[in-house]
Amino acid sequence: MTATAPGAGDLLLKLLTAWNEADAGARETILDEALAASFTYEDPHAPAPFAGRDGMAEYLDVFRANLPDAILLPLGAPQVTHGTALARARIDRDGTPFAQILFVGTADDDGLTRVAGFVETE
Repeated sequence: MTATAPGAGDLLLKLLTAWNEADAGARETILDEALAASFTYEDPHAPAPFAGRDGMAEYLDVFRANLPDAILLPLGAPQVTHGTALARARIDRDGTPFAQILFVGTADDDGLTRVAGFVETE
């Protein structure tokens, strides 16, 4: 029996775990497991879309530094159609809802190729 590659929903949830990881090395390992080499990320808090694991790692470093008390909580299972997944999440700060985010990610056999996050204030 051969193992099947993780789907877009699993990969998107894997990426979301990186937001909560305090250790930069552990975050990079998560990113290596979830992202394709041709990955791009964008959201309204990023000055421009950025590419690759290194760009995502730097963005998460800034997020963790600016919001060390924040935790990102997925809200249910992702919805998946073919190679695209949609996941809802909430950021809590000190246990208080802070923002909701809608993540849309596309994946191929190598991992997530593009993720966009749409942020709404709680």
